[in-house]
Amino acid sequence: MSISEISIEIPPAPEFMLTALDVQKGEPVHPLDRLQIMSADEWEVFTLELVYYLDKNYDVVTRCAGAGDKGRDVIGGFSSGWDNYQCKHYGDKLSVADVVAELGKLVFYTWRGDYTLPREYRFVTPKGCSSDCIDMFANKSRIKAEIISRWDKACRDKITKTQVIDLEGELLDHLNTIDFSFVDEMSSLDLVEKHSKTPYHSSRFGSYHLKRPQLKRNAPETVGDNEKVYIEALLHAFSDADSTEYSLTNVKDSEYKEDLDRARINFFSAESLETFSRDAFPTGCYEELKEECYEGVHSVVRQKHENGYDRFLAVSKQSASLPYNSHPLFHYIQISDRKGLCHQLVNDQRFKWIKR
Repeated sequence: MSISEISIEIPPAPEFMLTALDVQKGEPVHPLDRLQIMSADEWEVFTLELVYYLDKNYDVVTRCAGAGDKGRDVIGGFSSGWDNYQCKHYGDKLSVADVVAELGKLVFYTWRGDYTLPREYRFVTPKGCSSDCIDMFANKSRIKAEIISRWDKACRDKITKTQVIDLEGELLDHLNTIDFSFVDEMSSLDLVEKHSKTPYHSSRFGSYHLKRPQLKRNAPETVGDNEKVYIEALLHAFSDADSTEYSLTNVKDSEYKEDLDRARINFFSAESLETFSRDAFPTGCYEELKEECYEGVHSVVRQKHENGYDRFLAVSKQSASLPYNSHPLFHYIQISDRKGLCHQLVNDQRFKWIKR
């Protein structure tokens, strides 16, 4: 038997310019593919992250882990009721039998009085639903019939390990009173879209989706209360340079007007970065950035300078060159943010331009 040999052509070059991040991490994994490689425990935590930010009206979000969860996984509780997010991490798509097995627990435990019926019951699964399951969710009146017909196989001896539960009498009457219109699935696309609005998303899926808003290149005309500390420190630095007492009024006619104007623009640039970080990155991310800035400029702050203005200029120059290469916000930081961080640190009273 002869073997055919086929010449292999050189693979095509990448269509886009490679960055250091591309070389370090390789081609990014699409969020829908990442859902497929999560473990069962990761999947429940992922759902917990999602639900915690899904509805701000929840008073509490809890995870019912272990064998005694009574058919509840992640619960969003509010004053008049609760929602259930049922995490099903199977190797295949969610089937009608899977749904019946879980809803059988709901029927039994609400009949027994362990908890009330939820407002919403959502199946959360990485692989989605089978076509038959999708059809059932589209025709909710079918759910009750499926539970009744599959009870003996899917529920009778599987709800608890200590009891065989026959669907008859008061339990059957209770089932017949339930309108299962509150039961549905959350699609994979819906999961990713909703999770993208949480501060956990970037740490799970990367920052592919994040777009920082355009910066305003001018500061508000009126000085806000959040500016008074760092502006007062700057005015003292100007005064220290030429022995003139500066205020917000007379500084406008001095050589330091541009310094103050730029400082305010930089401050608001850093403030916008902080807001962006708070909405899109894990808690504490921006505080870590401020700590890196403080560490990066500390030695320059401590050096001897002719006056406070010289210290301000030297620290500003140093802050503009700090790398932040390992910080999650690295790709979003601009020079104006780097300088504005220093004014935030002055606001926090971490250092002053004049040592008194």
